[in-house]
Amino acid sequence: MNWTPNQEQRAAIDARGRVFVSAGAGTGKTAVLVERFVEAVCDRGLDVESILVITYTKRAAGELRARIRAELRRRGRADLARSLDGAYISTIHGFCNRLLKASPFEAGLDPRFRELDDPQASVLSSEAFDEVLAAFCSPEDEERARLLTTYSARGLRRMITGIYETLRSAGRELVLELGEGPPIGERLEELRDAARCLVEDDSATELQRGSAAALMNAVSGEPRADDLLDLSAHRARGERSASFEEARVAVEQAALDELAMRDRDLLQQLLNGFAEAYAVAKRRESALDFEDLQLAARALLRDNPEIREREALRFKAIMVDEFQDTNRLQCDLIDLLADAPGERDVFFVGDEFQSIYGFRHADVAVFRERRESAGGGLPLVQNYRSRAEVLEAVNYLFRGDFGEGFQSLTASGEFPDPVFGHPVELLVTDKSTYSGTGTHWRRAEARHVGGRVRELIESGAATSGEIVLLFAAGTDAEWYEQELRALGIPTYRATGRGYFGQQQVVDLLNYLRLLQNRYDDQALVSVLASPFVGVSNDTLFLLRRAAGRRPIFTGLERSWPEELGADDE
Repeated sequence: MNWTPNQEQRAAIDARGRVFVSAGAGTGKTAVLVERFVEAVCDRGLDVESILVITYTKRAAGELRARIRAELRRRGRADLARSLDGAYISTIHGFCNRLLKASPFEAGLDPRFRELDDPQASVLSSEAFDEVLAAFCSPEDEERARLLTTYSARGLRRMITGIYETLRSAGRELVLELGEGPPIGERLEELRDAARCLVEDDSATELQRGSAAALMNAVSGEPRADDLLDLSAHRARGERSASFEEARVAVEQAALDELAMRDRDLLQQLLNGFAEAYAVAKRRESALDFEDLQLAARALLRDNPEIREREALRFKAIMVDEFQDTNRLQCDLIDLLADAPGERDVFFVGDEFQSIYGFRHADVAVFRERRESAGGGLPLVQNYRSRAEVLEAVNYLFRGDFGEGFQSLTASGEFPDPVFGHPVELLVTDKSTYSGTGTHWRRAEARHVGGRVRELIESGAATSGEIVLLFAAGTDAEWYEQELRALGIPTYRATGRGYFGQQQVVDLLNYLRLLQNRYDDQALVSVLASPFVGVSNDTLFLLRRAAGRRPIFTGLERSWPEELGADDE
């Protein structure tokens, strides 16, 4: 399909030099990336392998490559489309891997090194930590033994490995610097409120209410941080206690942060020991984790001017997608190429309001700093995804929350169907009004939403199957489902902790188990009795009898039981 860019998109496509684009949701930033790439190779004669494109996930990189290939073919450049397999379109980790494979000796690596995925890295990391902790916290050293007693092995592992990953992803030295988190008193009040709500929740189990009541007694008065470090004895399981559990874990973390200030020197020693042991384990396996790839690539470019010059001269254009999800270490890598001698276009595009805050230690502050240094950059605000009525409400709410920093979106999409009634309603739940009432504000919001959904259905504005509830997180989705079902409204839930416990999901999982092993009796019976097949209990009995002591599937493997009814056949 022939695509005509709007004025904003054309400005972003045509801009040269160092370009920063702040692209709102649904404004066509991927189309801009595709067009910049295609015009560079078709109109300006750049080689396909002279353009470096960095995006956030392997899936996004694959989709971008596919769209570029399709556009090249549409323009009759099948030769360029075929050569696209060698193009530098990948994640930052993929680029680092390719760079290090080309110069392994200069990087001080085994040429046969392999990349660890998250589960493999987790195993090596855990083994290294256990080894170091056993040697570090010897009974002969009272201070070190106290460290283990205070934090527990699990708490130390979580703290040390978390600090290690955060510092390395930022490209910083492994020096322990402890900041100030929310006051422990503030976290305690949130926990007491959540515990009180759970105790007074008639739908909670007796065990859940008992755990909450016991914890309220344990945190009464002014408990010391040492006493709050491990509250797992009062853990409450089940979705009804999700908010309570979040508050309990938050108090444990606040206590951990307060005590860590006291034990900084010992924790630094443990951090250094773990880093060394983990590095030894990876060298033994000739393996690199994600941060190793980035750190080694940065060191290779920084410490080898010839390699840096060679790689920089290779690229005449650099494009970075989803720049809001970049961290400082990744920026260092890009800058080493972008700032090297020679002329090249450097194009950054992203949206701070779509940042996956914290994932892989992304730092949205990097995006804001680069945007400011670029004088605000070029905007993409014409949205093709949402109706004008929706964007008007979003702009109003976000502008009030984010102030002048929010980039309002303009509706530019065309929709065939008109909007009837009120396109946007705002249902507000004031959390503070429910404090001390025995009703959690989330439960109150669920009832409010349930009531409004019923009104929409009864008025004929929509059927239950035409209404969708979206959540920032699925933690409390069960509460909303319960309130809707209490009003007689059928639901289908695809999120929340109880997702895999829903009957339709259980049936599908049993079906997959049966495909893997037809002699799995439990899976077979579940599938036969489910809506997939729907046989009667009599049929299940006949199949069991026909199979004897063998797996049930043998009862129907060669022939049907003679007594089987026509309906079940």
